[in-house]
Amino acid sequence: MLKMLKIDYLDILKIIFVLHYKISGIIVEKVERSAIMIKCWIKPLLPMFAVLLLFGCGAGENSSDENSNKAETTEQEIVSAELKEPQAKAEVKDVNKKIVGTVSFSEHDEHILIKASMTGLKPGHHGFHIHEKGVCEPDAAEGPFTTAGGHFNPNNEMHSGHAGDMPSLYVNEDGTANYSAVFDRLTMEQITEQELAVMIHEKPDNFGNIPDRYQAAGQGGPDEETRKTGDAGKRQACGVIVSSGGEEE
Repeated sequence: MLKMLKIDYLDILKIIFVLHYKISGIIVEKVERSAIMIKCWIKPLLPMFAVLLLFGCGAGENSSDENSNKAETTEQEIVSAELKEPQAKAEVKDVNKKIVGTVSFSEHDEHILIKASMTGLKPGHHGFHIHEKGVCEPDAAEGPFTTAGGHFNPNNEMHSGHAGDMPSLYVNEDGTANYSAVFDRLTMEQITEQELAVMIHEKPDNFGNIPDRYQAAGQGGPDEETRKTGDAGKRQACGVIVSSGGEEE
């Protein structure tokens, strides 16, 4: 009886092991078949994937090369412009008729390199613009340098879209400033022939951004003052732009 029972248990164990391996084999076989089917389905598409990958990589490299070339070109233009003699300049004076610095203009292709060197100014950011009239009178009846008119704006744009709206001038704690910017809103012909002026204001230019105070007639938005000057405040220094070799009147 015990022997029979023992044999029965062994047989049962054998059956379990056999079933286990049978089932595993079926599963493995199905997986292998699926893999073969996937392989057969993908194989014809591999050349297409390779072409797409090749073109994708090529496009990325071309885009990267183009951006790199543009950056190198701009840098080369700046270096080239710096090596050239300025084609226009301005001697800048404050309200006390004291010379506080100079501004120079050099041309290369479609860009204008503007360089400024200043001293004796209040530290911080200052609105820095080109004005429409080359007349800098510190004792003008309507206020210092008002004779220079408004920002040079031949296309009748809103601030900060004026052709004469330049990046702000930053003055160090010791009152000095060294400024360099590449500009494409002006041509050298305009700079040398339009009888313009460089202006330094007492405050930063907000470039048309909207502070909380802009509430005119119950409506938000820039008022006329910021449309004209960017709230840069009073005019502190001015210089008439002349062609290099020319003299300020």
